[in-house]
Amino acid sequence: MSKKSEAFSNTFISILAVLLAVVITFSVVMTAQTFAETAIQNNKVVVSPQVQQETDNDSTITDDSTVSDIGGVDEPTDIIVSDTPTEDEEKPDEKDETAGAFASTEELVAYFNTCANKAKTEAVKVVKNSEKRVVGEIKVPDVLQSMAENVLNDSMKDDTKPIVYDTKESIRKDFLVPNQDYVSCLKASDVVKSNYEDKGNEYVIYFKLKDEKNPRAGSGVGSVCDVIETYEVAEKAPAFLKEFSTSYYNCEVTATIDKETGRMVHAVYSTPLMFNVVVNLFGTHSANVGLTFIKDYTITY
Repeated sequence: MSKKSEAFSNTFISILAVLLAVVITFSVVMTAQTFAETAIQNNKVVVSPQVQQETDNDSTITDDSTVSDIGGVDEPTDIIVSDTPTEDEEKPDEKDETAGAFASTEELVAYFNTCANKAKTEAVKVVKNSEKRVVGEIKVPDVLQSMAENVLNDSMKDDTKPIVYDTKESIRKDFLVPNQDYVSCLKASDVVKSNYEDKGNEYVIYFKLKDEKNPRAGSGVGSVCDVIETYEVAEKAPAFLKEFSTSYYNCEVTATIDKETGRMVHAVYSTPLMFNVVVNLFGTHSANVGLTFIKDYTITY
């Protein structure tokens, strides 16, 4: 797990000094801060003046009203993300995959996995172009509502400076899925909607994933996205934390594949989630906070 940056550390300490005056507030918001710390990969930043790859804003597949407009976006600042989880669909929607290069979700997933995984073995540079962080619904005891909103909104600022990973070690460690030898081991059974568009020299592939509670790396949402595993937060949490859980919903992956080389050259990941906290201190108190992370990457070989 990456260490938090100095700036984030200073922010955390300042918040902590204030919240120590109100113990219940401290317990609720510190858990949120710990979660944010784990979720934000604050690695060594190397800023390059020309790392932002120009992409085609029209490459997004938007044949369904639930699809976030995320594919091929250089700066995903206009994305509107729902704060409300949707019910899981029973099986993938294959209505748009009955013709063309891929006849089924299984074929499309297998192709995507093969192409995406080349990033860990063949890429010479991965650039995290940006990360948009959205604070959604916050439900805490009324007396803490304003403070919780201010703390989270101040802490969850967007990353707008590109971050470059240009060694095999840093690509493996920091590109999705972090600290794994794969980028994706997705299964068709984890997909509720899939689609692709043939752009001539490229395919733009889209997946919407099944909702999942407490995902783990290597399966479900965690097979292709960076997820927070509850045990990581629990290890740092105060003793009065009685429950912590995460619920990921409407997670989306949009990938651009170079047809000639079979390599993924651009990817956008959108991972909305709700995390739920119950603390037992001077009574039992609960908090529910919605967060969304939208990460935009360019891969060079």
